[in-house]
Amino acid sequence: MISGTAIKAQVNHRHFVFAGRVSLSEDRFVEAVRSFNTAIQTKPDHFEAWFLRGIAKYNLGDFRGAAEDFSETIRLHPLYARAYHYRGIVNDRLSNYFDAKADFTRAMEIDPYNADLYVAFGATRMQLNELEAAIADYDMALLINPNLSYAWLNRGIAKRMLNRKEEALADMSKAIYHDHFSVDAWLKRGMLRAEMEDATAAMEDFGQALRIDDKNPLIYFQRAIAFLQLGDTLSALNDYEMVNVLDNRNALTYYNRALLHGLRGELEEARILYEEVVKINPQNIYSHFNLGIVNYQMKKPADAIENFSKVIDLYPAFVGAWINRSLMKKELKDEKGSKSDYDRAMAIIEAINTEDEQPETLFARYADSSYFDKIISLESDFVSGNMAQGRPQFQNIDIKPFGNFIVWIANDPLETEKLPEQKKYSDLYISMLNTLTSGSLNFGYVMYPSMLDATESVSEEVSVQKINAQSDEIVKRFIKAGINQSRSNFNLARQDYELLKSNPLLAPASLLNLGVLLFELEELRLSDDRYDRTITISSQKAPEPVALNPSLREPDYTNALSALENLVKLQPDNAIAFYNLANLKLLQGNYHRAIDDYSEAIRIEPAFGEAYYNRSLTLLYLGENKLACADLSKAGQHGITEAYVVIRKYCGK
Repeated sequence: MISGTAIKAQVNHRHFVFAGRVSLSEDRFVEAVRSFNTAIQTKPDHFEAWFLRGIAKYNLGDFRGAAEDFSETIRLHPLYARAYHYRGIVNDRLSNYFDAKADFTRAMEIDPYNADLYVAFGATRMQLNELEAAIADYDMALLINPNLSYAWLNRGIAKRMLNRKEEALADMSKAIYHDHFSVDAWLKRGMLRAEMEDATAAMEDFGQALRIDDKNPLIYFQRAIAFLQLGDTLSALNDYEMVNVLDNRNALTYYNRALLHGLRGELEEARILYEEVVKINPQNIYSHFNLGIVNYQMKKPADAIENFSKVIDLYPAFVGAWINRSLMKKELKDEKGSKSDYDRAMAIIEAINTEDEQPETLFARYADSSYFDKIISLESDFVSGNMAQGRPQFQNIDIKPFGNFIVWIANDPLETEKLPEQKKYSDLYISMLNTLTSGSLNFGYVMYPSMLDATESVSEEVSVQKINAQSDEIVKRFIKAGINQSRSNFNLARQDYELLKSNPLLAPASLLNLGVLLFELEELRLSDDRYDRTITISSQKAPEPVALNPSLREPDYTNALSALENLVKLQPDNAIAFYNLANLKLLQGNYHRAIDDYSEAIRIEPAFGEAYYNRSLTLLYLGENKLACADLSKAGQHGITEAYVVIRKYCGK
């Protein structure tokens, strides 16, 4: 016989699940969570309320909470494919990419003919720049459902990222064919057409996108670029202004507007817009410099001096700022200050000049902002590792600095031999760390890519068996963090490293690995604007357009630098810490500070081949060929065979 209490609980459960569903359908997610909370209390072993609450939490931005609810759904219903599918999407949002892939794979095993799963898997692969694999996923999705517009679109974006533009254009056209009202498809095809220098066709696509959504700032922004290609500056300015009406903190658009007004001789308008940029993004040197140029043109030398001084504070090697500040001081009869700035500018010119011209003849050219933009772009080529573009001396040779080191298992736990081609260093700290392990399981400083290659041979089960009982938990946590880091489960790894920072023994290793993790995460985030994430959990409506980045997007390695600087305080004789710090400063364009840190790493570890090699490339870039060649010789002596390729090109004369 069923009791009255049980009947009441059953009725209440159904009522609150239904109420929560209604709230979900109307995008009232907070109310939905409340209803599902009550439903779970009345019937905690029923998976449906857990699953639906996970959807509500996802839409509220509570990704961790959503992941927990989807995990509970899976515990209660292990064959529920949608729970794996949606947990995979959440893990992607949390930057736990390996777990996302695992969830999508499990969902496919249960539901192999779900095209949306393959699209979601492809989106995660794109996030990791695994473009060919992503295309294969989209191929499978389209084999199952050829009418899936966003599968065509994402495949087109992936092909564009591989520079297969004609194929990308065909895919984007298919996306539009299958969903004529897809704003994103019209926008992306327009952007591709503009890139292919078909501005007229691009304008048609942007116009269609605006007919569907005339409140989307990104469409106006891209159409402005097309107007500029057509030579219609006034229309471009109108579109840029519309972007700022819709998104009043978009610094990039204020900056572009300022440039155009400056070209048109409308100096007051340009000045006001540059000031808007620096309010939003006070670290952007371009805007401070150009604002100084505008103030100079407006006969405001004192204001211009303030602008150029700010540039110098932010980037002391900006030769154009020294030159222009010298000129402004001369106008104000500050002969001593002008001479001091002039001498500093000449010293920088001599250091970076690779031409035969005398520094005096280059002085006026370096003072010009448009020429210095070219210098900045060359620095960007260098720090990205793509030195083949832009600088003639690096043509036809792949020259790039070595990457970062990390503390990780330097041997296969099942073998005593060193892993093939694995670079390994050790020190007293590593030796002490290895006292916690037994058998063939040994830690070392290894290059981060080597960690990626080696990790799959290091199972947690085998690793834990090698650990002394008294240190089992902390070392197990460190190994788990390393495995998650190598699998691109960055969020999970970061949580463990943050916890281990307070452990006296594992703090140094955790800080080093955390610095590399935060660097890698920033690099991935920088590439995130190459495509929009169209894969979401809420299927009620299309995702809202993402606002343009309110800053001029530059890499922000602050968190990574902080972790490594804390490590240097903890271990001032850690050569690897100084080497990784130097790599980050190199990427920031802080070349002299990078050289200082490479030098410190070499002082501590005189046989540090990678440090010699990276320092040599930095010196080459600064025109210090004699010093660079000495470093290359040392690098080769210490096992860096790549050094001899560079020696043949630069040191044989």
